[in-house]
Amino acid sequence: MNDILKQRLVGALILVALGVVFWPIIFVQPGDKAVAQQTRIPSRPEVATTPIEVPDLAGLRASPERALPEEMAPGEAAATEADLTRAVVDEATVAVEENSPPAIDKPAPAPIIDPKPVARTRSEPPQKLALDADGIPVAWILQVASVSSADKADQLRQRLLKMNQKAYVKKVQRGGKDLYRVYIGPKFERAALEKIQAPVDAEFGVTSMIARYYP
Repeated sequence: MNDILKQRLVGALILVALGVVFWPIIFVQPGDKAVAQQTRIPSRPEVATTPIEVPDLAGLRASPERALPEEMAPGEAAATEADLTRAVVDEATVAVEENSPPAIDKPAPAPIIDPKPVARTRSEPPQKLALDADGIPVAWILQVASVSSADKADQLRQRLLKMNQKAYVKKVQRGGKDLYRVYIGPKFERAALEKIQAPVDAEFGVTSMIARYYP
């Protein structure tokens, strides 16, 4: 078979394939492709229309009546029903009382505070703040006592605090021994320490001294 015949056969096959593809598109109408879909509807059920016969009333029995016990009279039966009703009401009341929240005590009224505090006035004006040569404010302390026990020093400090005095303890060494000194202050006014010096000496039986405070 020569090449010309092969080319003709291939061309014929291509034409046939194109004809098969485009023939329905060109020559077949769109209405011919529609396929009617059949809707499947179930058949109508059969319903019996025969009338129902009326039952025979002679063969039916009535509801039994509630009979009272022989030993209980009609008046006693009424009283018993009233007692049962009262008991049900009492139980419901008890249940409500148990489920009710506990009573909240009203808070006690707040004490009345006098809005006018007592003003404390000074008889003399405050002293002017003094400065030393280095420009450091001059403050003063009252040395109450020197003891050899830290516990005694703390006890003395606690007693001074109860007297509303600002007291503190400082540890020092003298002659190779530890001493604990109790001070009041510091205060910038020497006169404030001079006022409490005599009462402190009388209270503790000591001879205190006023000294310069160095931080």
